[in-house]
Amino acid sequence: MIMMKYSGYKGKVLAINLTTKKTSALEVTDEFARKYIGGNGFAVRYLFDMIDPRMDAFDVPNVVAMMTGPFQGINSPTAGKYYMATKSPLTNGYFDSVSGGFIGAQIKYAGYDGFLITGKSDKPTYLFVEDGKVEFRPAEKIWGKLTGETQEIIKEEVGDPNLCVSAIGPAGENLVRYACVITEYRAAGRGGVGAVLGSKKLKAIAVRGSGTNEVADPEAYEAWMQWYKDEAKKVPGIAVGLPTYGTPALVASIGKMLGAMGSYNHQTEFFQNWENISGERLKKEFWDKDTACPACPIACSKVFSAKSGKWKGAISEGPEYETIYSLGSMCGIDDPGAIIKGDSLCDEWGMDTVTYGVMVSFLMEAYEKGIITKDNTDGVEFKFGNDDAMIAHIEKTAKREGIGNLMAEGSLRAARVIGGGSERFAIQVKGLEIPGHSARALRGMALGYSTATRGGSHHDPRPTGEYAGASDRKAVEGKAAWVIGTQQMTAIGDSLVNCHFLERLLGFTLTQKWVDMINPVTGFGYTLEELTTVAERILDLERAFNVRTGIRRKDDTLPRRFLEEPIPEGPSQGMYTDEPTLNRMLDDFYALKGWDPKTGIPTREKLAQMGLEDVADCLTKSGISC
Repeated sequence: MIMMKYSGYKGKVLAINLTTKKTSALEVTDEFARKYIGGNGFAVRYLFDMIDPRMDAFDVPNVVAMMTGPFQGINSPTAGKYYMATKSPLTNGYFDSVSGGFIGAQIKYAGYDGFLITGKSDKPTYLFVEDGKVEFRPAEKIWGKLTGETQEIIKEEVGDPNLCVSAIGPAGENLVRYACVITEYRAAGRGGVGAVLGSKKLKAIAVRGSGTNEVADPEAYEAWMQWYKDEAKKVPGIAVGLPTYGTPALVASIGKMLGAMGSYNHQTEFFQNWENISGERLKKEFWDKDTACPACPIACSKVFSAKSGKWKGAISEGPEYETIYSLGSMCGIDDPGAIIKGDSLCDEWGMDTVTYGVMVSFLMEAYEKGIITKDNTDGVEFKFGNDDAMIAHIEKTAKREGIGNLMAEGSLRAARVIGGGSERFAIQVKGLEIPGHSARALRGMALGYSTATRGGSHHDPRPTGEYAGASDRKAVEGKAAWVIGTQQMTAIGDSLVNCHFLERLLGFTLTQKWVDMINPVTGFGYTLEELTTVAERILDLERAFNVRTGIRRKDDTLPRRFLEEPIPEGPSQGMYTDEPTLNRMLDDFYALKGWDPKTGIPTREKLAQMGLEDVADCLTKSGISC
């Protein structure tokens, strides 16, 4: 048994080789834990060391990390999560995704801080991990099954209806570049982790354990828990908005009040029919029940069903705001029943709803402009508002049938095939489709998307502080420092593997409140300065990974539409960030980060400050000047 000075850890990560069907335990030292925390930090360090980022994401040597942080398994609010990372088949860079579910705690209880999945099975396989034991079980009978059915079959086979199972669907098996991993109908949704598992012939991962996870200072931790309960009642979003409506509450605040909800493939950002897809209407007419991640009092997840109309009988745990945006306003669809149906099907087939919906809206605009016709779309009219087209092509995309084969590639690759100037309105950054937070109405998101490790992700930079007025959404001065602060916060949150909704309570950037939460659990005794250094170390390591794939300053940009076309109507009419303004913010960003202003590569001096001299040496050996 590995004994650690710090708490919240089991002291080992399980390396699983699908080719040889062998496993080994990698020791997690106290030094490593303090330097990288868990989740995000652990994964990027392992992946940087274990793979050559220049390879294709579907090559056998690629690695999938499934990690926990110190907070899983201690009944901490907002920590009912797990973390997955790999080299993305969609963006070609480092990619991570966090999902809710009990499996994070079960990994701890089984005796591990995480899994590193390597190699490729010769036949479809699923893993069963229990208290230090690993079984490679045949999965031929469930290959081709939807995610929900897969989970139920494995639970029945093991004889445990409460077994935690993470599974891919047919989209992952068919290497759809944005295939996700589903756990209890919650998704590690973006970037194609599910496709990498599919390439490895790994259908599912089932975990259970009988152990525990401990905290360093139980009395101080209980005091923090009481503080959380008292303070959370004072935060309207946590106390009222999210528990009542879930994230669909954002439709009114972003779509109506701000006029910044992408619609018709971002040809506008004011959706006239916003009220039809609002959280208030969903609650009143479609709500069935609330659900929550383990130990979370917020219960932001909602089960909705269509009780009448064209899509009567459709039911889903969701849709979340991002899906209402992608399958709704982006496609010109205002029927919640259709969005609920689309959300459910994407989960079952195992696809990211954001990329799929934005991909559909991209094709709808291309169809509207005459760049593609029925001859290209299997005879289907890809008109905005055509919910039949949106829903019918979920299965076709998952199976790569007809135009679904192109849709499975994502909008950037599709635009390169279609041509006709369509790259201008492929709404993506670094290959990842942008979610429902405007890069034109929020300057922080313009810079944040451009510099984010994942590209078009609102979980690298965060929009919440700009919505709340903590940072002027129109300002240029000081915006680089703000964005860096939000990225540091998310890096720590993802290393703890905690929900980002904590930002509303602890701070949109790192504050002493984050330190006060972490120290009683781990015993690290962090200062705010040291915690900030940990965050920067993780972010610089992510950038170094991406630099080895070819990412440079030229890639830190936005779609031409966002750089050249102001929002045409609504409360944010006229807003956008032009290229000179973006470059000005980028100059500020690189200077504060200690990255080369011409290339965007972290300098050797900065890497050394972060204790990453070996990373600087690795870049140099790869022929990259840092």
